[in-house]
Amino acid sequence: MLKKKILFYIILPLLILMQVIPADASNSFTTRVTSKEKAVFAFFRALGTSPDYEYWISSKHTYNTLSPREQENYLLQETMRLGGGYGLYDQDIDLLELKINVLAKYIPSVDGKKPRILFNFFDTSKEYTPTFNYPYGKDTLSLVINRLAMFSNMSLNETQNAAILSKIPYENEDFEATLVVHVRISKVNYKHPVTTSPNNHWLMVGEVAYLKCNVRSYEGNEEHMLWDYVAPWHEEIFRIKNTPEEEKYPHPFDLYKD
Repeated sequence: MLKKKILFYIILPLLILMQVIPADASNSFTTRVTSKEKAVFAFFRALGTSPDYEYWISSKHTYNTLSPREQENYLLQETMRLGGGYGLYDQDIDLLELKINVLAKYIPSVDGKKPRILFNFFDTSKEYTPTFNYPYGKDTLSLVINRLAMFSNMSLNETQNAAILSKIPYENEDFEATLVVHVRISKVNYKHPVTTSPNNHWLMVGEVAYLKCNVRSYEGNEEHMLWDYVAPWHEEIFRIKNTPEEEKYPHPFDLYKD
């Protein structure tokens, strides 16, 4: 009920705005939002409030190249687009997706120790904590993924080891791989910026919902998944999202079965 009320109070002003936008402007209106804009949605959804659309939009380069009249129309269109996108954004389903290039290494079993698969970020120390930045007006939202490092050094059982051995290019040496991470924002700080020079950096912390590590095939023309992980709290949503459409609903003939 609360989500419906919030959506109502966001959509109602947008419907009013649609009545005042010139016909030529409304014809070019789009509802599409980018992955970077979704990161802003995630930040403010976790904060429990809406973005400052006027600040966000008026900070854009496009806005500042327009005439005053065009700026007014652009502000209305973008407020509709971003406000609608935020109203429909579900932080539990519409996760942030990141692709991160890493160096992976397979270490075989030695002296009875289990084999391991590792990854490291490029040109960084072991103490490095990766951050991922998203623009919000003149400010920056900096994402830190909680517990990502715990996946960087994993022991393998026999089944896992056999599966990985068939896909890695070589042992005991670094090879390039890609992490694909789906993240839900769990904590934000909008009171105390991490830095204020030259503009504010605000921190948000995300939890791993899904994570997989891909490596290119020997021929280099396709990727293979080395391993993946689904967080327990995300398992049902993940199953539904990855179920083929034809299997999500009962077949009409099933209604006549005893």
